[in-house]
Amino acid sequence: MSKKNDNYHERRGIGIAPFLLLIILLLGGYTYMITVGHKKEVLNIVENCSPVNTIDEVKLDLNSTLVKDLYKKVETSIREDLAQPEFNDNMKIYLAYRQILERDKYDSNCNLFSNTIMEPFRCVDTPENKPKAFKEETMLQELKKLYGENMQIPLANIQLGSSCLGGYAYIKDRGEFVQGKCDSQSATTFSVDKKLLEAKSTGNKIILKEEVNYHGTDSMDVPESLKNGYYYYTFLLDINYNYILLNKTYESKY
Repeated sequence: MSKKNDNYHERRGIGIAPFLLLIILLLGGYTYMITVGHKKEVLNIVENCSPVNTIDEVKLDLNSTLVKDLYKKVETSIREDLAQPEFNDNMKIYLAYRQILERDKYDSNCNLFSNTIMEPFRCVDTPENKPKAFKEETMLQELKKLYGENMQIPLANIQLGSSCLGGYAYIKDRGEFVQGKCDSQSATTFSVDKKLLEAKSTGNKIILKEEVNYHGTDSMDVPESLKNGYYYYTFLLDINYNYILLNKTYESKY
């Protein structure tokens, strides 16, 4: 009887083995299909949602939030162009300053503010007019977000040329930028038409192409420092997932 039971269990074990193997194979195949399907789904999402899905050149929608946001950071007015036509550190600091939110500014005082250096700005501290200020760290953060962690732009006063644009003195000993007041705002008879023509993505870079046309008056020509033509803004996706501004280049129409 014992021998028969042993034979029975042996045959039963032999019969169960293929069944277990089949289940393992089916589970393995199912898991593989789920994994492959998931990877395809993720890849599809990335390809449809990411501007860096390919090394091939791709035209981006000019009305997309990404393109609009990047262009807003670099687009300048006629007054800004007149005050600082070159894309130098002075302009770079100013563009970073434009990204600072009002909530990052607070009431302050005129301690160590030099009216002479900041002409035509002067610091005014009265009960009715408290100068605003923001911290040095706030400016550094915006500079790094716009130009990268390794940017080499020294902190300086925020003012385009000698105009009334900007108006924050960098006071190193206070670790702050302090606001000055300008009462000599002046209008300009010049005008400009700017149009974003295209935005292209290649790998981790985005290039914006802007068409610019300056206009003078019957009695005044446009200054030679203002050039009509095409301007290209190149952005790079950095390790912090910020599109940082690498450069601004010019191309004549003719």
